[in-house]
Amino acid sequence: MSVVAFKLKGDYAHFSHPATIYSSLTYPVPPKTAIMGFLGALIGEEEHFRLRDILYSVKVNREIVKKSFVFNGIKFALSKNMHIKEGYQNVKEKKQFYRELICTPEYTVFVDLSRLTENYRQAIKDALKKHQTKFTPYLGINFCIADFEWIEIERYEKIDDAVCDIDTFSRKEDFEFDMDNYNVKLTTAHMACDVEEGRFFKDFQEFIIEISGQKSIRSKNRDNIYRINDYKVYFV
Repeated sequence: MSVVAFKLKGDYAHFSHPATIYSSLTYPVPPKTAIMGFLGALIGEEEHFRLRDILYSVKVNREIVKKSFVFNGIKFALSKNMHIKEGYQNVKEKKQFYRELICTPEYTVFVDLSRLTENYRQAIKDALKKHQTKFTPYLGINFCIADFEWIEIERYEKIDDAVCDIDTFSRKEDFEFDMDNYNVKLTTAHMACDVEEGRFFKDFQEFIIEISGQKSIRSKNRDNIYRINDYKVYFV
């Protein structure tokens, strides 16, 4: 089987908008590009764009709770106002940076490896099963260390229903509003689904995400929904 599942968790997570390193806000779930980077860390693949052919999906296991923190930095690190030789810095050049963190995040991640080479598929499976990595795995940024746990897949079958309840995210265009679940906690995210060499992010798509970790949502089936163990999973 070319589909793998694993829990992904940590103390904190921050999944920045990939267009800038200065974004203070975080996506509620890891985008595909972050999962590509995580898998690259497992097997020692520095050029994680080579894993772009995966399909993936994410289920929120624990309600998304965010906190912001502030740290002091230097607005212009190479500014003439640094006065390094004189031993002081112009206080006007100091700046406070705010960053939003997800607290104690936990996800179940599903990845279809079928379009990768056999070497990649086997290396990823072995690393997940053995709980081994070549590089330090992160939840978005380097001080948000990731932990993971292999999930054995005991049931895997394609779903043929045109519309069905799912336990993961859905593309916004496929989301079906259900009046019976009007109290579901939802958010949207505009996330990259592809990256080229040189970290050029592209194929941005809009997603609907249930953030409490307790409810399902309804989605159209584009021949991409599967039952995996006890979950219905929408792949993208």
